[in-house]
Amino acid sequence: MVILVPKISAHRFVSKNPAGTDWLCGDLHGQYCALQRALTGAAFNPAQDRLFLLGDVVDRGPKSKELLNWVLATDYVQSVMGNHELMFVASSFDFRYREKHRLIGGEWVDKIDFFEYRKLTAQCVKQMPLTITLACERGNLGLVHAQSPADNWQDVQQAALSDRFAIDCTWPWNRAQGPNQAITGVTAVVSGHIGTAEVVRKGNQVWIDTLEQTGNVTLVQANEIFDWVGRRSSNG
Repeated sequence: MVILVPKISAHRFVSKNPAGTDWLCGDLHGQYCALQRALTGAAFNPAQDRLFLLGDVVDRGPKSKELLNWVLATDYVQSVMGNHELMFVASSFDFRYREKHRLIGGEWVDKIDFFEYRKLTAQCVKQMPLTITLACERGNLGLVHAQSPADNWQDVQQAALSDRFAIDCTWPWNRAQGPNQAITGVTAVVSGHIGTAEVVRKGNQVWIDTLEQTGNVTLVQANEIFDWVGRRSSNG
């Protein structure tokens, strides 16, 4: 399956937040109102906090367009690209993928005109990398939608864009099903994608996609990830 879209960024490095808190959030799938309630409940401060989304912002839920527009227009929000965004973008360049996108929840695109469609997909290409390295006081976090595409995060940081790399970042979840394994070259790797009732931890890998199973947005501080990984390391 060839889905490569030119100009998607394979990786982005984000420097430390000098003042506020960095928050991480799992798959949202158009649940704009649920996210806003979660941010309010967490006392999120847009003046100094930042929000990092783990992809799959769109599809299935009631407000995919509204949520995507908000994410793309809000300067304190960044998101990696999920498999749903990847299919959304690919279908705008190659309409053979349009029906495939509909089958995974992309019917909302039928309600927007072609020019808005191309504008949104162009913004996704420009603003959503496949991976992010987030620098924090306690180490670096690797952010990727599905799982790390390599055993060493330094290889992820240096990877060139390819179909294989894009697919490996956004589709498989075998690492979440396998034995505990540490991804080297980074303190922890955080992903979404797998739709579980509880947070899943494997070595220094964490999956925080619980919205579909629980109805609750998974919103955690970056420091919580370091605490989880640190406890697991100290326990062997």
